[in-house]
Amino acid sequence: RGAVGLTLTAAGVPLGVLSGLVAVVGLERALTVWNDQLALLPWGLSRILGITVHLGIPAGLPGYAAGAGAALAAAGLLLSLGRRRHAA
Repeated sequence: RGAVGLTLTAAGVPLGVLSGLVAVVGLERALTVWNDQLALLPWGLSRILGITVHLGIPAGLPGYAAGAGAALAAAGLLLSLGRRRHAA
């Protein structure tokens, strides 16, 4: 139970923090900066259409991912902070 809780917390914290950061910065801006560095999509399409429109990514996705990360972290903390047995 404790191992599952720690694993959920370890998965939820980075997901919540990073997707929260993307939500604050803005999904379009974050993807544009990432595309400018890695050149994943053709420059013209990403600039003219916008990456989220071109790829069909919902604008609320970072907020949903941040909520899922927070829920995973909270569930993991609750599981890992359960009753502990001490040896006598």
